[in-house]
Amino acid sequence: MKNNFFKYLSYSSTVAVIILLGLQPVQAVEVKLSGQINRAVMWADNGNDSEVFNVDNDNSSTRFRFTGSEEVNDSVKVGVVWENEFQSNASNKVDIGQENDGTSEFNDRKLEAYFVMPFGKVSIGQGDGAGNGTSEEDLSGTTVIMYSGVGDTSGSIYFRDNDDNEIATIGNTRSNFDGLSRNDRVRYDTPKFGGATLSVSGTNGDAYELAARYSGDFDGLGKITAAIAFVDANKRADPEYTQIGGSVSWLHTSGINLTVSSGSRDIDNTSTDPVNYYGKLGYKFDIHAIAVEYGVTEDLAQDKDESKNYGLAYVIKPWNGVEFYGTYRMYELDRNGTSNIEDIRQVMVGTRVKF
Repeated sequence: MKNNFFKYLSYSSTVAVIILLGLQPVQAVEVKLSGQINRAVMWADNGNDSEVFNVDNDNSSTRFRFTGSEEVNDSVKVGVVWENEFQSNASNKVDIGQENDGTSEFNDRKLEAYFVMPFGKVSIGQGDGAGNGTSEEDLSGTTVIMYSGVGDTSGSIYFRDNDDNEIATIGNTRSNFDGLSRNDRVRYDTPKFGGATLSVSGTNGDAYELAARYSGDFDGLGKITAAIAFVDANKRADPEYTQIGGSVSWLHTSGINLTVSSGSRDIDNTSTDPVNYYGKLGYKFDIHAIAVEYGVTEDLAQDKDESKNYGLAYVIKPWNGVEFYGTYRMYELDRNGTSNIEDIRQVMVGTRVKF
């Protein structure tokens, strides 16, 4: 049933686009180039040893993109997005003991065309699934270095015991249970109704995502953004799972802000249902933003696991398109039957320059 539904969605969307375009001749879409460089120096200590790395910050990787759009008539807008990242020694791929420049990776992020019409937006190609980003709503101004995806800055670093035995990586024990990220999909977004948007997407492996988003400004209270998504990974994952995740962020007119994120996953044929909780308290003023965070993922890599982190971040934007940032994070892992697991400490300082 689900497979037939998304076949119908794909075919009907294509037909609707052709009809609305009316086979009218139009000019080619003009594109523009943009992107960013995001580099940092990272120090990490696993309790037994420490290392300094020069990394690409995977929170918001070095990338470039071509984008363009064209109003082809009074009711149809056509657009394209082609985005790739190029990372040398990504922050989520390093581990203590590495003494070289790591790997360089060139990855496609988005390769999509979209059509905006009175009844909504249809996107086809590689891009954000409907649920991508729903666990990551954040108005703190510090997401360049600290957000709910805590594994992006140090996901490959191993927790070790006091005898230096490897236990598990940070990335294996943590997740914010966001959507299926970017994938080859067909996606539909409704027009906004009072600040709210509904989205649905279907991708390979019979996987699909349903999401709702809201953004609004309130006099005297500031801005609120919220999102929630249901994901059925179906045959795209092994083992298969369904999950639900969401987040809410509030930025008061004073600059004080609060962000919370939570999610859970129901894994087929297991009794383990991992969950995640994340919270951030921040303050934005002038060109500055500071925030503190706490997060915990339970039962992800192993039943009864409890993987936590604490963090502090500071970001300054002195010029348009330029940010400097710094963060301190500490990671902890409690695991049944394993004692004396050392904490991991991490410091990162760097800059993101957009063009």
